[in-house]
Amino acid sequence: MSTKELIILSVNKSKVCVSLATDSVYKLPTLISRAFHRGADYVEIRFDHIIYNDIDYALKFSSKIKNKAIFTLRSKDEGGFFEGNHREHISLLRKIAKTKPMLLDIEIAILKQDKDLRKFLNDNEIPVLVSFHDFRGTPNVSLLLKKFEDMSKYSNYVKLVTTATNSKDNFKILSLYDNKINTHLIAFAMGEHGILSRLLCALYGNSPFTYASLDKPLAQGQLEIGVMKKIYDRIVKNLKNGR
Repeated sequence: MSTKELIILSVNKSKVCVSLATDSVYKLPTLISRAFHRGADYVEIRFDHIIYNDIDYALKFSSKIKNKAIFTLRSKDEGGFFEGNHREHISLLRKIAKTKPMLLDIEIAILKQDKDLRKFLNDNEIPVLVSFHDFRGTPNVSLLLKKFEDMSKYSNYVKLVTTATNSKDNFKILSLYDNKINTHLIAFAMGEHGILSRLLCALYGNSPFTYASLDKPLAQGQLEIGVMKKIYDRIVKNLKNGR
């Protein structure tokens, strides 16, 4: 198989997860429907955006598509919007976990801190996406690799996200894909400088998926799904036309 054919195959295999957040749980079914209609392969339900106050209703709708969903309850300390204390956070995470989504996104700091939660997740065979976000910058490659190795102890699905302050940070974060072993790694950088890594993580790194927005971005540098799909389609089209 030629290099061109390999690239086309890689682009065609690329999966996009659309992050969904809303101020009303009643809007959730429409958002889910719109995301899949726009071409999302998966959706991320951000339960920390107010809807945790109506968790039962939110789970009722989200559970219908749980096999294609990442469930997330991000605390304010980790860049999210959940305002409850640690005890409330763990209680809700357990409740969400019981629905057994495709992946349950939990920050590495929480998993490290709470042994009982780790046991609960293991005992109930909950598929966990262990995550970490650096909102200040992108550390050097050796520190990134050290963080990745630490995170991979808790799950074989790892999401390691930094913030790009220049274009070189894209290649620093993508270099993690040269070292991963038997781990499903999602690694990219936030911010305008990090857009390239959001696109290339699924191509260069064979990430299980990358993230996009439905309308407004939920993170700096997050592309709208239509734009992301258009870029991937254009790559394939140009390669097929010999450009």
